[in-house]
Amino acid sequence: MPKYVIIVLIVVIGTFIIMNYWPKLKETTKNKIIASIFGIISIGFMVLISLLIF
Repeated sequence: MPKYVIIVLIVVIGTFIIMNYWPKLKETTKNKIIASIFGIISIGFMVLISLLIF
């Protein structure tokens, strides 16, 4: 139970920090962050599919 509270606190604090600094970032930095997030999601999806197949 306590680990879930810590995870929720990290997510909430991280969200507020991102909301605070997002407008101050350059456009290329924003694009790199968004591309890396989608890349991590796609790699995770491929790993999950490969684990389910094999």
